[in-house]
Amino acid sequence: MRLTDLHLEEFRTYRRLALTVPPAGLRIFGRNASGKTSLLEAVYLLATMRSPRASSEREVIHWESGTELGLPPYARVAATVRHNRHESAIEVVLALEDEQAALRKRVKLDGRPRRAVDAVGTLKVVLFTPDDLNLVLGPPSVRRRYLDVTLSQIDSTYLHALSQYGRLLEQRNSLLKELGARRPHDERAVEDQLAYWDAELVTRGAYLLAQRLRYVQRLDDAAAREFEALARTGDRIGLRYEPTVTLPETLRERVVSATLVDAQSFVARALESDLHRLRQDELRRGVTLVGPHRDDLRILLGGHDLSAFGSRGQQRIAVIAMRLAELTQVVETTGERPVLLLDDVLSELDPEHQERLRSALGGAGCQILITATDRALLDRPGLAALPLVEARRGELVWVDADDPSGRANSG
Repeated sequence: MRLTDLHLEEFRTYRRLALTVPPAGLRIFGRNASGKTSLLEAVYLLATMRSPRASSEREVIHWESGTELGLPPYARVAATVRHNRHESAIEVVLALEDEQAALRKRVKLDGRPRRAVDAVGTLKVVLFTPDDLNLVLGPPSVRRRYLDVTLSQIDSTYLHALSQYGRLLEQRNSLLKELGARRPHDERAVEDQLAYWDAELVTRGAYLLAQRLRYVQRLDDAAAREFEALARTGDRIGLRYEPTVTLPETLRERVVSATLVDAQSFVARALESDLHRLRQDELRRGVTLVGPHRDDLRILLGGHDLSAFGSRGQQRIAVIAMRLAELTQVVETTGERPVLLLDDVLSELDPEHQERLRSALGGAGCQILITATDRALLDRPGLAALPLVEARRGELVWVDADDPSGRANSG
């Protein structure tokens, strides 16, 4: 899988950009705020339908968008994706009807309007940013999102279950608050009103939990190998999924080794049991206390939490190892190599680890888009063969292309 071309309109600093992306990828250098990260953000948006860094997607729209023609502000990102035997065209438009209106997202796949959830996975990416250190140091929600992004790209059923689970959770919590406010409780009426929501939540939640547990088991081994290749210290990184559902170790092992249908059944029974066990606590607090929305992913070094016992260097290497392991899992699951997006990944590594990472990237076998503020970091074996462009605040200038004309047009 690879990008063949990328088009941006009114996206961040880019007013207009038409870029032909070389098969191997690109090295992109430039000053801060020159548009390097925005380019990767646009590709990630096409893959996941979400920005990796905007708190509100309004932020990606150029501040002068539409003013020249008197149009409402908008941003457009489009690309052609080449798969093994066919091509796909994907487009996302973010538009405001007026300054007070909610943002509208319109998605097209091969020229036809589609729901965002149906377009995820058309383009598959793995993204590293400096903020990825939050995978180690941040709250559980960051790690849950890390799992959700990858699993949603490789399993459409997971993405639909995740979307449905979020809506069910909101409705169930609302009902818990309403029922909890009634004193005294009519237990039979409470059970009758929660029965439907329990059943629906268990069905979706069990699928999410089963897939997360099975994925983390595979990711654990792959991340350990990548960490050893990068760190070469003999220490082992470990990943362990920590569910809020009661799952004894023997049951966890059965979930990982059984068929997916059986694994989902095992988890469903455990989740249903816990929901009933916690009924009174949930009514008192007005929230669902158990399920994938409260789980965590522990990142360990030598059996200890990396956040507390690892150095900053070890934490950064661990995160990179997890991303490289993520890449291998996408390949093994789908048979396609995702586009690897690396934003300023080299700058905070020492020269020895920079060299090891460049060597790993040279053998990754996938299309790579990598950025740096310092061009020298990109002019080394493992990366130097990639075409080079300079980002200049909304423009891309080819530095070493044989025929730069027509490769990148900005306006």
